[in-house]
Amino acid sequence: MIQTIRESLWRQFGGSIDMLTNAIAAYPETLWNEQKKFFYISYHVAVFLDYYLTIPAGPLTSPLSFTLSDDIPEEGIDDLVPDRLYSKEEILAYLQISRKKCHDLIFQMTEDDFAQLWVETESNKVMPVLELFLYNMRHVQHHAAQLNMILRKNTGNAPRWVRAAR
Repeated sequence: MIQTIRESLWRQFGGSIDMLTNAIAAYPETLWNEQKKFFYISYHVAVFLDYYLTIPAGPLTSPLSFTLSDDIPEEGIDDLVPDRLYSKEEILAYLQISRKKCHDLIFQMTEDDFAQLWVETESNKVMPVLELFLYNMRHVQHHAAQLNMILRKNTGNAPRWVRAAR
C-alpha cells in the first residue's frame, strides 16, 4: 500500500509542479519585466514549494534571496519581497530543483515518516507530513491556476492540463 501512496502522490504533485512550470515557461519575456504580478506569484510559489519540502521544518530560506518587509511592492502578494527581479530561467531552474527534491522525498518516505508531525518553526502550522504534501500541492495548484488566468487574460492562451507527472 505504501508504494501505491508514493506513486499516486508523486503523479499528482509532480503534475501540479509541471503545470506551474508550463505556465511560467509560457509567459512572454516582454511581459515578465513589465507586468510584475506574474513574477511575484511565480517567485512566491517557488519559494514556498521548497520551504514546505523542508522536512523537518526549518527556517524560511531560498537560493533566490528575499527580504521580509512591510513595504510590499504594488504588485507583490505578501511580505516575502524578492531582493531583485529574478529571470524566468532562474525561477524555472529553482522549480526543477524542488521538483526533484519532492520526487526523492516522496519515494524515500516510510509510513512512519508520512505520519510524523511537521512543526513550523516560525509560525503555528502543525500537521502530519502526508498532509503537508497535500497542503503544498494545493498551494502550487492554486498559484498555477492564477498564472494560467493571467496568461489567458494577457495572451489569449494558456498551457493545457497535466494529468499526471511521469
